Amino acid sequence: MTMKQIRSSGFTLVELLVVIGIIAVLVGILLPSLAKAREAANATKCEANLRSIGQLLVMYVGDNQQAFPPSNFFYGLSLNGPQAPTSPTQGYVHWSALLKLGSTWDDATRYQSASGWENFQCPSVQQGGLIPANTFAANLVDGLQNEAGAGVVDRQAPIVAYTVNEALCPRGYFQVGFRGALRAYHFVRASQVRHSASTILATELWGNQMAALTASQIDGQTLVSNSRRPVNGFQYAAYGDGDPSHPYMIPYPGQFNPGPDALNNPAQVTDLDPNPEQNESGVATDGNTALNKVGRNHGRKTLNGQGFDLRSSNFLYVDGHVESKNIRDTLSPVFEWGDKFYSLTR
Repeated sequence: MTMKQIRSSGFTLVELLVVIGIIAVLVGILLPSLAKAREAANATKCEANLRSIGQLLVMYVGDNQQAFPPSNFFYGLSLNGPQAPTSPTQGYVHWSALLKLGSTWDDATRYQSASGWENFQCPSVQQGGLIPANTFAANLVDGLQNEAGAGVVDRQAPIVAYTVNEALCPRGYFQVGFRGALRAYHFVRASQVRHSASTILATELWGNQMAALTASQIDGQTLVSNSRRPVNGFQYAAYGDGDPSHPYMIPYPGQFNPGPDALNNPAQVTDLDPNPEQNESGVATDGNTALNKVGRNHGRKTLNGQGFDLRSSNFLYVDGHVESKNIRDTLSPVFEWGDKFYSLTR
């Protein structure tokens, strides 16, 4: 065998570079397709998880006089006399615990691991979801601390990507005057809800860890997760405080007491922050609506001419079906957050 024959049996440098270039082009073509396929699979899994939550809600309603669960309340709730406790020193009880564990929701050991709670997570959301306001040490996210201090663990899914509609699932302010409440929440029966096929019961939180939090401050600096908070489609800016987490409840200094018509007929949300994920260096503000906490988690991030984030989220309706759409599509042409604020009006 001659030297010439030996050399001709291998690749030249030019041929090797051509092959590498072809591989690079193929990778560039395939990676976006693979990423899109992975996100489509994640969105489908997220939808399936929300649908399974809908099934748990159906069972809960059937076992509890046809009433939807509360969104959250202080652990140790007592209504024998003035409502107590008046602060969450022992943590919170969340709707996820009531659905998942039924009558055994009080078992604190069930919240020490994220194992078994996978259907409350969304694979499109960073880390699968948000932590509770109070959780075990290994579950804490950097920059966040327990609201009630070390050792307190909320009765809540250790990782949760979903939230409920406050107009159907009351917060735990059950007596007028409790923590300054101007009006008490009450439970809502499924039969009370008109247009069940077009009324949202649950949806997703933001996929960005910090965007789904409120800058709750303890000692002026500690960020605490507000994953327990429900959302609703009604506005309160006209009531003086502008904080949608305090509907008719806490009379801040300078806030006037809204009249009966304002209480019974709060304004529907018509506008949203274009991209609340970007507010305050990544910490979302509510503006005049809690709907800014609803996630925009699926699809490629695209902004329209007004800078509005066009990604979609999944929405569970009272009749049990799930739809994927952008949050703006829940406001118009049909307002899908309830014919009224059921949990605050009779």
